[in-house]
Amino acid sequence: MRNTMLFIPFVLLLSACSLITERSDNTQLSSSTSETVASTEKSSTKTASSTEQTRATSNNEEKPALNQLKEQQPNVPMPLDVPISSGYLNVAAAQTKQGYSILYYGSDRPLRLNADELNQETPIATYLYQYGFASSQETIQVLQPFEIDTNGQQMDLGHQITGYQQGAAGSSYLEWQEGNWRIRIRGNNIDGQEPLPLAKEIVAYLEENRLPAPEQFGKITIDMGDTTNRAVEVSWQEPKNVYTITRQDPIAALKMAVSMKKP
Repeated sequence: MRNTMLFIPFVLLLSACSLITERSDNTQLSSSTSETVASTEKSSTKTASSTEQTRATSNNEEKPALNQLKEQQPNVPMPLDVPISSGYLNVAAAQTKQGYSILYYGSDRPLRLNADELNQETPIATYLYQYGFASSQETIQVLQPFEIDTNGQQMDLGHQITGYQQGAAGSSYLEWQEGNWRIRIRGNNIDGQEPLPLAKEIVAYLEENRLPAPEQFGKITIDMGDTTNRAVEVSWQEPKNVYTITRQDPIAALKMAVSMKKP
């Protein structure tokens, strides 16, 4: 009987120890599981965040370069239409000592804004926005408008506009004025370049499309013998700003100027 009574407490003690050990194991397992779940949630959140950032970057790169530029520089006035004959329009832009400069490229594939590959290419057009001048006089000095020589041969350009043509040193010059805009075309006589047909085409285009309104002066100069992107210059001034577009194609340059939009 005495032996039996000693055995019972011993059994109870073993049961209690076993229960404590089981509870401890379960607690450790539960803690480990919670840590694993928390770690997985953190990892999933980080992965989702990374995916969103990658997606946002990818979407931005998929946008045309001109649209990227407009979003990045909403306060910079610039042409909204830059015609290209084929391929894709790519853009490089930067703040320079002269002002805000934009270079336009025609490429066989779309590239992001300011892509390094453009450093090896020649732009088809340029745009320069100069700002912060103190007075109209300063902007006029930058623009350097020319005087139209009305002593030349009168030429009917259509739409009741008269041009004046004269020759000098193997070249023919045809000039006329429309509002505050002064326009000059130079043709190379040796190459048989005749300014009159182009002048009539420009007059007809401007009859249907309106150029920006200069404060005092705007000028368009066209060199028919120049095959670079500087052959055509369209520039105009305001009291504190000067805008300049250059291109090889006269009508394409005019379309850029017509599409100008201010913020």
